[in-house]
Amino acid sequence: MSSMQNAMNFLKRRFSDTNFNSNLPNGYLESDDDVSVTSSVSRGTPQKQQIAQPGINQQNKTNVNPAQSGQVSSTGGFFASLASGNPLAVLKVDGNEQIKTVLVVDEQHTDWSKYLKGRKIHNDYTVRVEQAEFSELSLSSHSVNGVTVDINCYRNGNKVVRSFKPDFLLVRQTPRSMAQGEDFRNLVIGLKYGGIPSVNSLHSQFNFMDKPWTFSQLIRIQKRLGPEKFPLVEQTYYPSHKQMLTSSHFPVVLKIGHAHRGMAKFKVENHYEFQDVVSVAALTNAYVVSETFIDSAYDIRVQKIGGNYKSYIRTSISKNWKANTGSAMLEETPVTERHKLWVDACSEMFGGLDIVAVKAVHGKDGRDYIIEVVDCSMPLIGERQEEDRRMISDLVMQRMTACTRPRPDHTPSTAASVYGRSYSSQNTSREMTPQRNVQVPQNRPNHAIPSCPPSAPLSSHSSEPPSPTATRRSNSVSEPSSPGGDRERIRSTTVSEDEESKAEKIRSLRQSFANLFSD
Repeated sequence: MSSMQNAMNFLKRRFSDTNFNSNLPNGYLESDDDVSVTSSVSRGTPQKQQIAQPGINQQNKTNVNPAQSGQVSSTGGFFASLASGNPLAVLKVDGNEQIKTVLVVDEQHTDWSKYLKGRKIHNDYTVRVEQAEFSELSLSSHSVNGVTVDINCYRNGNKVVRSFKPDFLLVRQTPRSMAQGEDFRNLVIGLKYGGIPSVNSLHSQFNFMDKPWTFSQLIRIQKRLGPEKFPLVEQTYYPSHKQMLTSSHFPVVLKIGHAHRGMAKFKVENHYEFQDVVSVAALTNAYVVSETFIDSAYDIRVQKIGGNYKSYIRTSISKNWKANTGSAMLEETPVTERHKLWVDACSEMFGGLDIVAVKAVHGKDGRDYIIEVVDCSMPLIGERQEEDRRMISDLVMQRMTACTRPRPDHTPSTAASVYGRSYSSQNTSREMTPQRNVQVPQNRPNHAIPSCPPSAPLSSHSSEPPSPTATRRSNSVSEPSSPGGDRERIRSTTVSEDEESKAEKIRSLRQSFANLFSD
């Protein structure tokens, strides 16, 4: 290694010599695009450069345009990069390009870069797509610096390791299942810790990790809308196998833990089979849900992506009690108002769901039963999957545009502006209040007590002039209300009462002096 490093250092010193290129044979390290472009870019020389070498025609004079200043001739290759003193000079870097990175968590059967890569946000930001599964991700999250995600995976037989900071997140994979080693709730917490916006929101995805928790929200919706508008299948929740003694009726369907897509589900016909499933649940140490078995004619799925609705009917051909097992016939049907009510009510769960689907069963008794709701990890079905993917990508672009919308230079928030106006009006009314209280008595009739002549005797029982207190109070009440509201009226009333008390004291002093002089 040391000998190779010494050789590399020798080559760098040799190729960086300005006299080295002049000693090379004609045409060496040169092509149609002269190597002087590389030299001018790396050393900051003037844009127009002429090499005076014997045997070179005047047509080889190279003028470097400003548009070409950020590019390096690829024909120079490795030697041209060494000559410039920077081995990474062959890389094309556009420093003016602003990039927003979207992390898509999905399996590799769908290439989301085809729908999102290269799209623009406000004509300023270019979208870059990074796609991986939960099992291929690792991250570190900081309260100030945000989230740094590392991808460690294999693509076409080659190991790929990348590190980046995502600006947006699209999750199309279930973060938790009953399979061993497929519990990635810690990654969801880390992304939420870093404040990464997502479709759906990370808050809702964390709440969807346990189906009984999600089903409790469906129970609330049923209580609000009623069982006729929102029919829900009957369920019983057992925290562990210890509470599973028997069921009140049979047949039932037992679901162990956070099972999805038909996993860990058993149809139980009697209490003997029920106890057999209890022994299996004891090994998993998970909760169990017992659900009434519905003899279904077909399954119903109503999905909503943004503002688009679709409804599907799936009929089992293999006569299996699980419609998603074996052969089935899928048909798209018009969305009825009843089905639209279901999915709209579920889309309000956990602060709002952009992508949601409601699954129901239509029994042979002619009634519908809602069995579960699925979030953004729902699989796409039907013949219009390509349209659904494009709608999801458009929804992601809308959310990214809303998140990166440029703010004005100085625009106070709505609440601050409202409170600011109310506060300034109160201050203005308070500042004007003393002036109003001072000026109002000047416009009123003079109610001062007339002075008594010194010769006129006044006794203590002499009739006094009418007190102006009532007159002043009536005048103050008859005054129009000031813009300050009740607070200003209270303040003005307090000031007027202080003036009246002073006037009463002056009157009492005058009467006392008058009584003294009369004696």
